[in-house]
Amino acid sequence: MRMFGRQLHAVPELPSTPPTVFKSSCLHLECRLPINLREFLAEQLGAVLDQSDETMLKLAANAEETTLSKLARAIRRYSTNRAHESWEECSVALTRFGTAGKDATHEIALCLACVRVEFGDGALARHQVAGCVSLALGAARTGSASAARHEVAAADAIRRLIEEFRRLRAAFGLPHFELDSYVRNDQVVFTWRPLHKS
Repeated sequence: MRMFGRQLHAVPELPSTPPTVFKSSCLHLECRLPINLREFLAEQLGAVLDQSDETMLKLAANAEETTLSKLARAIRRYSTNRAHESWEECSVALTRFGTAGKDATHEIALCLACVRVEFGDGALARHQVAGCVSLALGAARTGSASAARHEVAAADAIRRLIEEFRRLRAAFGLPHFELDSYVRNDQVVFTWRPLHKS
């Protein structure tokens, strides 16, 4: 074929290969959804999605355009609704959950009433008084030498502690204030509904 006086050669066709689907382990921390978002999406999409991160990864990797469009609209609705609601929030560097450093042997308490995470001896006792609603986070400490593994392990442990907190509170007929967490810029961000609405 000649075009503008130059000879063009046909480009050989590349062998057709199915699109690469990322393994969930590669996206483990990045694709972990907050508990509240998972529950919202499960409600919105019904049987299409259960409440696990693994299901979300499979859905995103294999869904048709129509399903992805529904998913995107549901996430936008969630974000819009949330922006109009009142939420408490506090964040802590994930490195604080390592075993090294000055806080290594100290307790960690998240207090929903005081809106803070406190490190140090006696932290739990200080937030087990009337008016406080606290969660012990000491079990989220990790011993991994690798920074990346440490962050994943700490985030996983925090998620498990929050899920257990929610289950126990619900079992005793107590509100769990939709306590949740997510990772942003090497920080774990805790969010929950205010205990005392103004």
